[in-house]
Amino acid sequence: MTEASVASLVHAVRAGNREAFEPLYRIHVGAVQLAVRDHLRDPDRVADAVQETFARALASLDKLRDPERFRPWLLSIARHTAVDFRRNLSRITEDELDEVDVATPDNNDPAELAALRDVAAVVNGLVVGLSQRDAVALNLVTLGFEVADVAAALGIKHGAAKVVLHRARRRLRAALVLQLLSGGADTRCRELATIVEREGTTAAARHAESCSVCEESVRRALYG
Repeated sequence: MTEASVASLVHAVRAGNREAFEPLYRIHVGAVQLAVRDHLRDPDRVADAVQETFARALASLDKLRDPERFRPWLLSIARHTAVDFRRNLSRITEDELDEVDVATPDNNDPAELAALRDVAAVVNGLVVGLSQRDAVALNLVTLGFEVADVAAALGIKHGAAKVVLHRARRRLRAALVLQLLSGGADTRCRELATIVEREGTTAAARHAESCSVCEESVRRALYG
């Protein structure tokens, strides 16, 4: 795709055209993955950094002076994001462990599984890095199966199945942030971009799940 074509997609996203972001994402996601892999080796960290890169880019898209320079601008964000992830690797790991303990109790949590299904219905393929096992687990939950069913289908322990689903939800929540940010500055929650820039996609996803403006944006994405 030419730089002019990419620029036209950038302009469309800025104007609030959600459909324009998906090809923009699809065209550049491979290059972003390569840029991130120069600094990170763990596949899960790479996938998370890719999602974070696009979220940061969308949050500051209005600051891009020359839309034809979107690709080098995006790859610069990718490299800085990867460096941040590598620097904060131990802290991120500890935070995730804490979140798993809170978000995945020993018994099946219907609200947690329902939230996973709701997010999966919105993100329209804006997720990278799910392994085949993770994708199977997510599909099972989306179809209404419980954690115990996922564990049995994958041949893993109940606790391992919870971790798999937690990882899948984390990536889905990041994709939800991408979906919301792609609505353009005039149609999205004003707080969301600021939260992404200051605290990252995890905090932004938590905000989105309790924000009436973001909820309305999700409703429009689902039902038009």
